[in-house]
Amino acid sequence: MAVKRGNTMYKQIADTLRDRISYGVYPENEMLPPELMLVAQFNVSRHTIRDAMKALVAEGLIERKAGRGTIVSPRSKSAAKWGVRSLADLVGEFSDSEVVVLKKGVVSARTFPNIATLFSLQPGGTLYAIQRVIRLKQGPIAFHRLFTLMKYASRIPKEELGYHTLIGQIEQYCRVQAFKTRQVASAAEADADAAKALGVRRGTPMLVLKRTYLTRDDEPIEYTELVCRPDRYEQTVDFYREPLSAKARPRRGAKSS
Repeated sequence: MAVKRGNTMYKQIADTLRDRISYGVYPENEMLPPELMLVAQFNVSRHTIRDAMKALVAEGLIERKAGRGTIVSPRSKSAAKWGVRSLADLVGEFSDSEVVVLKKGVVSARTFPNIATLFSLQPGGTLYAIQRVIRLKQGPIAFHRLFTLMKYASRIPKEELGYHTLIGQIEQYCRVQAFKTRQVASAAEADADAAKALGVRRGTPMLVLKRTYLTRDDEPIEYTELVCRPDRYEQTVDFYREPLSAKARPRRGAKSS
């Protein structure tokens, strides 16, 4: 695999390994390939591979044990409370949850003008939309609306749409990769559809998470809205400090201004 040279090499490798863990290429509690194999695969130094591994250890995705090697950390089964460290965390957010698809199919861009504008669609265009409920043992926790372009939805088997992570399916079947996700969190009152799906009264205060998955060129791939019951859903976001480069690292004995 070709990797751009520079001080971001280990970050690119960490991103790739993170995605492989998210999609199950490296299952939980299983061993990662040995360092020397990864060195050959990515055509980088062993030091770079170790830096990538350190980043994933800090995120809690892998565990390094002397005499055993590196294993993928087991996922937490309490999916109602989880931490966000990367795009991969969002992709695998509800992997342990029950999904109930309420409706799915082609919708007119005129019905959802703001979302159509996001995808740069004309009023006569169409979107593919999915409505579903995310459930845990204690009951429904989120009413989920998802939207994508027809050029992506048409390439995914119809029987799979809605029952798996949509962005993961787009990446698998359409060979288009999400580079970043923009999330906007807000509060809103439950509308009739959300109230019925989540078992609350209409107008009940809810947590709303709006996410747009974007390519490296900032082209939207998927737009999704999660209307969450605050009493059953808690999201924790971890922020990490970027490691200082060798040039930026202060020297011993140097005086700061």
